[in-house]
Amino acid sequence: MEFRDLKKQYQVLKADMDKAVIEVMTDCNFISGRQVKDLEEKLAEYVGVKHCITCGNGTDALSMMLMAWGVGPGDAVFIPDFTFFATGRSCFFRGCNPCVCGCGPGYLQYGPREPGASHPCGGG
Repeated sequence: MEFRDLKKQYQVLKADMDKAVIEVMTDCNFISGRQVKDLEEKLAEYVGVKHCITCGNGTDALSMMLMAWGVGPGDAVFIPDFTFFATGRSCFFRGCNPCVCGCGPGYLQYGPREPGASHPCGGG
């Protein structure tokens, strides 16, 4: 299933994309090179924060978030059952326990509960 016409998008941006790829290949800065630093600075400015850290995939991004929050061994992390496997896998990498929760009707994510309501994964 095609969600975007990537061929058309590439044709529109071809000159800039080709130039950027050639620069990376010429410099051989595939990881953390000048282009990555420039991207991180532009993203940080765009969202109004001091720093931005890019990473290679969603698993790394989620793992970094858990690290930043100090989540680790023995901690429970509640994740929706309607998710990509990286969500739970990131928990395992940090040594915490993913607790898969059912999604509510109409919004496909684990949502807010009434105060004092029993949690679907245990606890109150």
